[in-house]
Amino acid sequence: MREFKWVLSIVRFVFAICIGMALTYGSGSVVLADTQNVKPVKKLDGEQLYAINCSRCHSERYPTERTDAQWKTILMHMQVRANLPPEQARKILEYMKDNN
Repeated sequence: MREFKWVLSIVRFVFAICIGMALTYGSGSVVLADTQNVKPVKKLDGEQLYAINCSRCHSERYPTERTDAQWKTILMHMQVRANLPPEQARKILEYMKDNN
């Protein structure tokens, strides 16, 4: 009986590996990217970045609600909390200051 459990464990292991490979590699066909028709990525401005990033967690705030110094402090905090790249945080801060 012990030998049967050992064989069954090996069969389960091999089956799991086969399923994993099937899910990973699918039918074995490879799809190559069409690099000839790739469109450039549009750069987002501060207003668009603000709408995308900040509205995920709370309602929209108007730039006139805070001073420039307050927005700078808030953006320093939110850059860490929301894991914003520095360039995006800078653009959002510029937008908030310009429309304050």
